Amino acid sequence: MVRLIIAGFAGRMGQRIYALSQNDKAFHVVYGLESPKTISRLTDVRMGSDASELKNSDVVIDFTVPEATLALVAQAASYKTPIVIGTTGINAEGDKAIAEASKVIPIVKSANMSLGVNVFFKTAQNMARALPDYAVHIQETHHVHKKDAPSGTALQAGKLIEQVSQVKVTYESFREGEVVGDHKIIFKGPAETVELVHHADSRDIFATGALKAAKWIVGKKPGLYSMWDVLGLS
Repeated sequence: MVRLIIAGFAGRMGQRIYALSQNDKAFHVVYGLESPKTISRLTDVRMGSDASELKNSDVVIDFTVPEATLALVAQAASYKTPIVIGTTGINAEGDKAIAEASKVIPIVKSANMSLGVNVFFKTAQNMARALPDYAVHIQETHHVHKKDAPSGTALQAGKLIEQVSQVKVTYESFREGEVVGDHKIIFKGPAETVELVHHADSRDIFATGALKAAKWIVGKKPGLYSMWDVLGLS
């Protein structure tokens, strides 16, 4: 059984990860990490801000904010606890800190944990490789509460496309209502347009992917992994 800690336990993602974990007998949620001001009795799971609980777990899943994630990565490294990171908006300096920690512990980091989105990423890169001269524009729409724009998903797709073509990807962001996440990649050629679209119906897609990654990472060697590694797409 995988002993799991969920960081940001009281948040929307934390609660969905917890709910779905209850349907998988492979998991036992041993602790919910939360800031003292947010701690409440949401479930029977013990909650608190005691990072030393990491030593009693097999893996921690984190969907919080960049500052909290980076602090947790350092703590996870000190306790040799693998971590799955779904937090977006982490800057280049933060990415360097995560890469350094991955020399000590295995880390899965992805701007989007959705299984379908990662197939979307792979398809987008293959299309860019086959259509290297086509202009590429990415449109993304999320709920009004999302702080980063363009989204981490859009930026990751753009990065993967730019790795295999000479184009400079452009972006367009919209914030509307409670939209979970819509992404459209538009490849514009001289006489045709090709569009690749992903629509998220529920945040459960991110929770499902994070739990799959958490199960996969246990027992892995230190290193920085992606959802492509988890899904065998690398």
